[in-house]
Amino acid sequence: MRAFAALKGNPSFRRFWLGMLISRTGDVVTVVAISWLVLELAGPAALGLVVLCQGLPRVVAGPIAGRMLDRVQPRLLLGWDNAVRGVLIGLVPVLWLLDGLGVGVLCVLSAGAASVSALTEVAESAVVPRLVPEAELDAANTALATNWEVAAVLGPPLAGALVAVVTAPVALIADAVSFFVMSALCFALPRIEPVRTGGTRPGFGAILRLPAVLWTSVATCGFLFLGGMTEVLYPVLSKEVLHTGPAGYGLLVGAAGAGGLAGVVVGIPLVNRLRPAWRVPAVVLAGAVPFAVLTITGALVPAIALVAVAGACWAPYFAVERTLVQRLTPAAVRGSVMGARAAISAFGFPAGSAAAGTLSAGLGPIPVVAVTTAGYLLVAATLLAAFRTG
Repeated sequence: MRAFAALKGNPSFRRFWLGMLISRTGDVVTVVAISWLVLELAGPAALGLVVLCQGLPRVVAGPIAGRMLDRVQPRLLLGWDNAVRGVLIGLVPVLWLLDGLGVGVLCVLSAGAASVSALTEVAESAVVPRLVPEAELDAANTALATNWEVAAVLGPPLAGALVAVVTAPVALIADAVSFFVMSALCFALPRIEPVRTGGTRPGFGAILRLPAVLWTSVATCGFLFLGGMTEVLYPVLSKEVLHTGPAGYGLLVGAAGAGGLAGVVVGIPLVNRLRPAWRVPAVVLAGAVPFAVLTITGALVPAIALVAVAGACWAPYFAVERTLVQRLTPAAVRGSVMGARAAISAFGFPAGSAAAGTLSAGLGPIPVVAVTTAGYLLVAATLLAAFRTG
């Protein structure tokens, strides 16, 4: 409630928050529609290639986006970023109607959209401290974290319904419109003065001088890596251990999303009562406990409950971690540091997905649950050490 009260009293941040909510939901529609379209056009191998093109450009584009956000008006950069993405996504149904759509074209369009999207991704960390007072960072990041969870709960069924009714290419028209709406909201943001760097070293040079931020970024990359592992692990676990079909798997994933939404609403205020150095490690450890119990659970209903609890415990991670890092980073290098962080974390999720697929094929899902749990313990230890150094 305090988070959304902050929205009410800050029209500039309210516009940004609303645009991010629309954009996040559109992102989910893109993933579902593009994935289904690629599977129909070429199959799973081609889908892996397209997903790679959706992720890798951010590794290079992140640091560039951070420096640009410090030097150029953010409202102009964000406005044009979302307008360009709207055009690129809108080209998909046009090319489909002209019978000119293939996997190669989708790879190019996906890579282009991913490259410019780094501006909006980095802005969520770099620009928000320039839109709200420092005392309201907790509330602002809580409100933004809610966007992720709402999009995760509402986006997939919305995308699935659109694809089923009007086909995947036509469904992307709605996604393109969402980016144009976000563009208009960003152009309406107030003018923000450029950051005075004072000769400080940008990008990776700056982050190397901030040990707490550097190691927190490494830990967050690990957290995303483990998230990628669970993404692949859940369908395998559903089939081979829980002995359920697609409906059961859907319930398992839906429970994680519902738990995540509850965790943002209820968990963040509770976590913020802890000492700053303990907040993010406590989030990771709390989720690792119910997740570890999956090693001895062979029934669907208990697994759904455990996944929901784990999702609720992990949900505050990004909001709480982002606030702490924003406060640890000097304003003069905040954009550059957040861009460098985006590059570091970009490797996490796809690498974890690939690792889980390989390990599940060789070891089976239960050992992978144990390995993933150990990974969460390592991430918690890294975070605890990082914030103690800060």
